[in-house]
Amino acid sequence: MRHYEIVFMVHPDQSEQVPGMIERYTGAITGAQGTIHRLEDW
Repeated sequence: MRHYEIVFMVHPDQSEQVPGMIERYTGAITGAQGTIHRLEDW
C-alpha cells in the first residue's frame, strides 16, 4: 500500500471554513477506502 501526505493551506480570511474543508477531504479519502493515520489542524 502506498502512503501519501497531503497538506493544504488556507488564507486566514477563510479560517472559519477549515472544519468544513477537513470534513470534505476526510470524506473523500475514506469514501475511496483510504485511511487517515494522523490529522493535524494548526
